[in-house]
Amino acid sequence: MTSTSPDLPISLRRATLPYLPPAVARPSYDVRSLRPGVVHLGVGMFHRAHQAVYLDRIADERISDRWGVVGIGVRRSRARRELLAQDCLYSVTELSAEEPRVRVVGVLRDYVSAPEDRGRALASLAHPDTRLVTLTVTAPTYTGGDGAVFDLLADALALRRRRGLAPLTVMSCDNLPANGSAARRCVVAAAGRHRSPGLAAWVERHVAFPDTMVDRITPTPTAAHRTQLRRHSGLDDRAPVVTEPSSHWVVQDCFAGERPPLEEVGVHVVGDVAPHTAMKTRMLNAAHLALGYLAAPTQHTTTDTAMADPALGGLVEQMLRLEVQPLLAPAPGVDPVAYRHEVLARLGNPAIGDPLARLRRRGSVRMRHYVLPSLEDAVLGSRPHRVLLSVLAAWVDHLGGLSEEDLGPEEREALCEPALDTLLPLAREAHTDIRPFLAAADGFERLRARPAFVRDLQDELATVRGGARAAS
Repeated sequence: MTSTSPDLPISLRRATLPYLPPAVARPSYDVRSLRPGVVHLGVGMFHRAHQAVYLDRIADERISDRWGVVGIGVRRSRARRELLAQDCLYSVTELSAEEPRVRVVGVLRDYVSAPEDRGRALASLAHPDTRLVTLTVTAPTYTGGDGAVFDLLADALALRRRRGLAPLTVMSCDNLPANGSAARRCVVAAAGRHRSPGLAAWVERHVAFPDTMVDRITPTPTAAHRTQLRRHSGLDDRAPVVTEPSSHWVVQDCFAGERPPLEEVGVHVVGDVAPHTAMKTRMLNAAHLALGYLAAPTQHTTTDTAMADPALGGLVEQMLRLEVQPLLAPAPGVDPVAYRHEVLARLGNPAIGDPLARLRRRGSVRMRHYVLPSLEDAVLGSRPHRVLLSVLAAWVDHLGGLSEEDLGPEEREALCEPALDTLLPLAREAHTDIRPFLAAADGFERLRARPAFVRDLQDELATVRGGARAAS
C-alpha cells in the first residue's frame, strides 16, 4: 500500500476540509447549512458507521438538506469532546483486502450529553424541525436496562404535545427482533408513568414506531487503525470509525409524518421487515455464533482466521447452505444465495478480523434469537441440522468449561451472560445429563419435550467435548 498523505497529518475540522488529500472523500455540501431533522440517541460507533452515513448521502447527493443529525449521548463519553473539538466531523474507513476507502461524514451537526445537559437534549427532541428520532441504545436497555432513555423521550413527547407540535417517528436501530414494537412498549410505559394525563394514549395514537433491520460490522478502532489513517490518508482524526464495505438497512414504511428519502440512498423501505430480519439474524448472526463457539477450543481469535480454517469455514458454509437458508421465508428484493455468499465473504474479511470472544457475549440471548429458530424449525420439520446441533453443544461445553479463575469481575463483564449464575452449574453437569440445562435455558420448551432431540444433543455434547480436549 502506497502513501498519498502529506508530510504532516491534517487535523480534521471544517476549516481544513479543502486541504484534505484527494483520496479522502469529503462533504460536497456546506455542513453549516444542513438543517437537523433527525435526533439520534446513543451516538456510538455503529450509528456513525451506519445510519449517519445514509443520511450523509442524502445531503451529499443533493437530495435534501433537511436531514442533518443532532446526537444525544445517553452516557458521559469522551467521544463527545473529541467530536465537538473537530466540528462534529469524523472519518469512516471501509476496510477490505483492497485499498481502504476513507470518507469524512458531515451530517452530525451537534452532540449533546443528556446526563450533563438534559435541558438541551429535551430542546433538541422538542424542536419543530425534528421529525425523526433514531436509537442505538443496546438491546438490554429495552428489557429493564437504563429507563432514563425512555423517560427522556416521554418528557419530550409531552412537551411537543403541550406546544401543539407534530408527533415524532421513533425508530429503533438496535439489533433485537421487532425493535419497533419494543421501542413502542418502552416509550408507552414511560408515558404512563409521566405526570401528563393522557400522554400514553396520545403516544399510542400518534407516534410511529417502525421496525428496522440494521447490518454493518463495526469494530472498535485500534491504535493501529489510527496510525494507518494518518499514514495513508493524511488525517488526524480524534474520533475515527472503521467498518466493512457491506451495509444494509431495511425500514418499515410506518412514519408519523414526513420521512427522509431513504430509498434514494439504498435503504429498503418495506411493509414487513420480519423476513429481512430473519435472513440477517439466522445467517450472519448465527454464523458469528457458530464461529465463536466452534472455534473456542482452537487457537483462532478472529473471524477471518477461523473462516480460513477449512474445517471451521466448511462447517459454517454447510450450516448456512444446507440447514439455514432452505428454511427462510423470501425477503423481497434480496437474493438469499447472494446474501449467503456475501456473509461468508464478510466473515473472511482479513481487514476486519472481528474478535471471536466478542461473538460469545450474551450467549444465552444470542443462541435463543439466532440459532434456536433455525434449529427448532429443522428438528420439527425433519430437516438437516447437524451443524446447528454442534453449535448448541459447543455453547454448553464452553459455558461448562469455565472455571472459577475464568470468572472474576472483569471476565463476567466481558462475558455479559445474563443467565450465568443459573446456567453455569447446569452446564458443568451437562455432560452426564443435559436435561436440567435445557429446562433452565429460555426458549427450549418445544425441543426439550422431544426425547430424540435430547439424546442427539447429549451425544453431540460428548463429541464436542472429545474434540475440545483434542484441540486444547
